[in-house]
Amino acid sequence: MQKIPFYILAVALLSGCIDKRSKKEFKSSKRICDSLYMELYTVFGSGALGGDLLSAYITDSTNFRKYLGTFDNAEGGYHCECKGDSIIVSEVIRKQIDVKIRPIETFNVNRLKEKGEFE
Repeated sequence: MQKIPFYILAVALLSGCIDKRSKKEFKSSKRICDSLYMELYTVFGSGALGGDLLSAYITDSTNFRKYLGTFDNAEGGYHCECKGDSIIVSEVIRKQIDVKIRPIETFNVNRLKEKGEFE
């Protein structure tokens, strides 16, 4: 009799796992510059309860796809800007009426193409 609650708890915990890098449900893409895009995928849709959990990637569609992170679109997101052969990635943080933009990483496009990684 003691084992039944344990199995119920185990099933509940395992079914609640979320793959934060999920690419199962494509949401949108945005052109960053030239042939570079930011792709967004829905990881978890919360409907009317709040923002959706989205995973963000930068890609040229043929040579690489780089994971940027996962975010709640009600609280922020990512912004990408091209400067020469570099992509500057910033995190956008929204708290009520305040918006903060914090640079987090810079990628060299040529190196991303050379590595050819698809994350």
